[in-house]
Amino acid sequence: MMLLVSVGIGAFIGYVTNYIAIKLLFRPYKPIKIGNITIFPQGIIPREKASLAKKVGEIVRDYILSEEEIKKIVTSKEVKEEIEKFLDNKIKDLDKDITEYISKEEIVKKLSFLISKVVKEKFPMFASFVNEEMLEDLLLNIQMPLKINELLPEERVKEVLKGEIFKFLQEEVPRIFLKAKIDKIVEEKVASFDEKTLEDMLFSLMKKHFGFINFAGAFLGGIIGFVQYLILNS
Repeated sequence: MMLLVSVGIGAFIGYVTNYIAIKLLFRPYKPIKIGNITIFPQGIIPREKASLAKKVGEIVRDYILSEEEIKKIVTSKEVKEEIEKFLDNKIKDLDKDITEYISKEEIVKKLSFLISKVVKEKFPMFASFVNEEMLEDLLLNIQMPLKINELLPEERVKEVLKGEIFKFLQEEVPRIFLKAKIDKIVEEKVASFDEKTLEDMLFSLMKKHFGFINFAGAFLGGIIGFVQYLILNS
């Protein structure tokens, strides 16, 4: 009976001691004072919240969202497959009339300008007979429905778009993240958490680990109680 009591008390003390030690990482949120005298200091994590926020931001910048890691993400097989699916769906829109994207007047204006320019440069003798206004009137009266896929081959469009998207993802996206100063964004976000939110967040992340520490304290306390019993009864 004495052995069980000694081991039990040791285990209880070890568990409670570790439980209180973990709580003291977060509590109290504010130092307890009487006048100017601090009776009980602020918890370690609330006290070091600014330093913790800065360190988390640096870890995210250097290890989680570093330039190399971002490149790996945006060029991964999964991302490429999603881009392929997106382009396959969008390429179907090439079956639409080009006037759904740009007005006929704009098309006519641009064509008239180009034709007039070519005539002036290549056939100057006809330049006096051909002008933009005349060409615009002529082209506006022509009913000529044009579908995008009749002007541009779907596969070629897809390959060009893929190349440009992949180039943008690999070269520009990492730079955008660096310019955005992701570490500062994370630092400011973590620093903005109130003490209770920060405690809940860390507990949710490390609940199992804190539980293991508590039971490890109980186990070690039980061993100490057992050794103490042996010493007292030797």
